[in-house]
Amino acid sequence: MWVFTQIHCICNFKIYYLYKSTVSSNSEILYLVFIIGFVFFVVFIPSKSNRFCFFWNFYALRTLIFHLFLIRKNHYIINMPPKIRSFFPAALTAISVLFSQNLAAQDSAASLFDGENLSYFESFEAALTAAAEIPSAFDPPIEITLFKDTILDAPLIINDNSHLRLLPGGADRTIKRGSSLIEYPLIWLSGDSASLTLGKPGMEHELFIDGGCLNDPPVYAECPLVNVCGPDSKLIMYDNVTLQNNYNGGDGAHNSYYQLGGGVYIRTAGDLNERQAEFIMKGGTIRGNFNNVQNYMACGGGLLIAGFGVFTMEDGAIMDNTAQFNGGGVHSGGRGTFRKTGGTIYGSNAPQGFRNTALNGPAQRKFPQIYGHAVSVTVSGPKYWFRDNTVIEDDNLSYSNRGALRAENYLGANDAFGKGEKWNTSGRVFWSMILIIILIVLALFIAAFNIVRFYFNRRFQKIQREYEPVKIDYEGLGFTPREREICELLLTEIPIKNIPVTLSVSKSTVNFHTRNLYRKLNIQSRTELFVKLGTLKNKK
Repeated sequence: MWVFTQIHCICNFKIYYLYKSTVSSNSEILYLVFIIGFVFFVVFIPSKSNRFCFFWNFYALRTLIFHLFLIRKNHYIINMPPKIRSFFPAALTAISVLFSQNLAAQDSAASLFDGENLSYFESFEAALTAAAEIPSAFDPPIEITLFKDTILDAPLIINDNSHLRLLPGGADRTIKRGSSLIEYPLIWLSGDSASLTLGKPGMEHELFIDGGCLNDPPVYAECPLVNVCGPDSKLIMYDNVTLQNNYNGGDGAHNSYYQLGGGVYIRTAGDLNERQAEFIMKGGTIRGNFNNVQNYMACGGGLLIAGFGVFTMEDGAIMDNTAQFNGGGVHSGGRGTFRKTGGTIYGSNAPQGFRNTALNGPAQRKFPQIYGHAVSVTVSGPKYWFRDNTVIEDDNLSYSNRGALRAENYLGANDAFGKGEKWNTSGRVFWSMILIIILIVLALFIAAFNIVRFYFNRRFQKIQREYEPVKIDYEGLGFTPREREICELLLTEIPIKNIPVTLSVSKSTVNFHTRNLYRKLNIQSRTELFVKLGTLKNKK
């Protein structure tokens, strides 16, 4: 590369010598400064590939233009007024730089813009390293534009007081979890008072942050895709940004500050001084994430909010996420705070591919009910508030944690839900289930009673068809009406056990009246009854 630079400098001075005979003295000084500046830029530009692109493009373009237009005496540029002609090298320089930057962008993996200077880098990691050394502010942050898809084998860590914005350049871009990045989030916002902005308003191309669980072979991590845990840290996401396809299947012996959750996990590390970590979702999508961590916090497939974490959803969609327990889309722990003023959180009534799913009920309950497919919140008890069906765009939800002091400034009160919001509760579900069970048992009892009644009615009708009571003159016997009915049936071939069914009375009632009529006739058995009354069988 140095040899090419030396040859280029020699050619520069050759052209300068020829150019000197055709331009004014002011142009000579301007062109000399231009040559020196170019050589300095070539030598000290940070990227070798960018240096080559700049050198080749500038040299070819400028040399061609000078040989075709300036050196030839008969060209009209030579006859221009000196003042106009003296600015011609500067114009060529600007054009060359523009073309050089385009070629540099095509050859580079990322660029960095700190508000004043634009630099190009051969790798995304190199751009991140350079950004970490530059003092930054929250507004505007340092912008890193990604020109190539990249796979990270180390977490993208946002350190103390760092402020970055990630953008796709030229086309849709993807940042994907590498197969060796298992124990840490792909994006780890751990710095004190740090911020990360994904995308910007009106962004044309899409930026994907991918956990790799759909890779071949898949990447099964032991942590969330994105973690926001730095005290007073902030994550902001815009439209055309997607956080997707992360599987957290950790063994449960996890660091609870950065290794829980499926898609995004928000919790201040150490819960220091109740300083909050915040995620503001202004657009974009959280989808295809699965929280299957092997402990009771396998909640919140798309988003999990815990100690002094704050989530604000203004727009976007949370969809097709799965939690092993409750909160398929979003789950907030007892000290989490969130507010939804827009966007959609899909629930159990959404089509396949959109609905968030809770596979089981809460781990703390012995006989858990499955609920909270869209959203669930842990209140003291444990008691759960939840939404199963899709929470549509104009359906606002909010919950203010009971521990964070600043929650009062955020939503108005601690341990409180917004007024007029539609929630279901686990207690309400419990008593509803008890009532449903009672009603089901009662319905089964009524159905069984009717079946038995129907059966005996059919038996009675059959008995009535088979037997006809004997007609006897009972004058002078002193029988009561019931004794007469029983006596008439005893004088037929009807089994004695069927008499209570026939008369719709109890067995003890039949026995009682049977003894009375035997006493009045001074007999002891049914056989003697036939002999006494001299009755023949009267079967139809």
